[in-house]
Amino acid sequence: MRVLFTTNPGIGHLNPMLPLAHALQQSGHEIAFASAESFAPSIQAHGFQCFAAGLDWLQSQLEQAFPETQHMSLEELSAWFIGDLFADIAAQHMAPDLIALCRSWQPDVLVRNDFEFGGYIAAECLGLPHATVSISFFLPIATLEPLIGDQIAFLRSAHGLAPYPALDRLYHYLYLASGPLRCQSQTLPVMHAIQTEALVSASDATLPSWLTQLPAQPTVYASMGTVFNRTGDIFPTILAALHDEPVNLILTIGRNQDPEQFGPQPAHIHIEQFIPQSLLFPYCDLFITHTSFHTMMSAFKYGLPLLMLPISADEPVCALRGLDLGIGQIIKRPGQFNQFFDRSVPELSVEAVRSAVHELLQNDTYRRNARQLRDEIQALKDLSHAVDLLVSLAAEKTPRIAGR
Repeated sequence: MRVLFTTNPGIGHLNPMLPLAHALQQSGHEIAFASAESFAPSIQAHGFQCFAAGLDWLQSQLEQAFPETQHMSLEELSAWFIGDLFADIAAQHMAPDLIALCRSWQPDVLVRNDFEFGGYIAAECLGLPHATVSISFFLPIATLEPLIGDQIAFLRSAHGLAPYPALDRLYHYLYLASGPLRCQSQTLPVMHAIQTEALVSASDATLPSWLTQLPAQPTVYASMGTVFNRTGDIFPTILAALHDEPVNLILTIGRNQDPEQFGPQPAHIHIEQFIPQSLLFPYCDLFITHTSFHTMMSAFKYGLPLLMLPISADEPVCALRGLDLGIGQIIKRPGQFNQFFDRSVPELSVEAVRSAVHELLQNDTYRRNARQLRDEIQALKDLSHAVDLLVSLAAEKTPRIAGR
């Protein structure tokens, strides 16, 4: 079986797809990706062929490709990402390239993620069965319609498809959800819960020597990912909040930043550019995160409570799901995401971070809820089930209804 994966050029979009791609490859299937040309090395580093498709841009260098984003607030950027970039600009360039690629490479099934829409258009044009791998908590059609309905309708019409209903077939065949279905605000007949695996490349699979010699006190880990990790007020606020607290604090700030910029720190604070999270999480008692979906799901597997500081994109939605699951608390940046959070959600400050860390470490309810979720994840079917679903989808070309 030939499987074509399609993704926007961002690490947070790619990483949740890689475990399934590896599982398919290890089962003897032929795998290729399609993404922006400049993103190909990131995909090839994991051992996969990558076809250049669509506009050449990188999410990590967003302002270079789209200068208009320089003057957007993070809140404006959130709406722009899905409505203007993913469903419009990126999809318009991606769809025709994918149609041509599918005609030449002849995949048996196309696998996209929640925010790559060119693959949906291409597959529908060619009558090719398509599946979605979750890289976010599921966004119901009723939520997506006002955000991207007109854009997708235009694309459908441009490629000879009936414009409306624009989104009814977006998840027609198969949706592979990471984690238990109770994590989702809504489910689908074709939604299957899968336990995925963490990826650590051999070159990254090391830990700093000091990690095994930490004092016997709670360990708090903070990371803001790879896209918005330079949001200026977050790391300094965390450092100030926990400067004199009896905890071990670990910050990973990204390879695009220098730990020295934060100045001298007390012995209980460690700042690194990168540590593999799958190796670091077992040492941690609390995770401070920007609440990207993939990062949250990785933390769930280790039963960690979360202090959630959403920055942009779908992160406020993810944070609300974490709150509903009872595994953490939210702090918002001043004046941001007021349409998502009520006044009970505190704004970012030294005192707010310190108070939340105290509560999350001392109130065992959060840890019990997180560990229950961890146990549910461990009980899920593994990636071999997802491989079987894709094989049957390619053969039968009909929706894979859960429970049948």
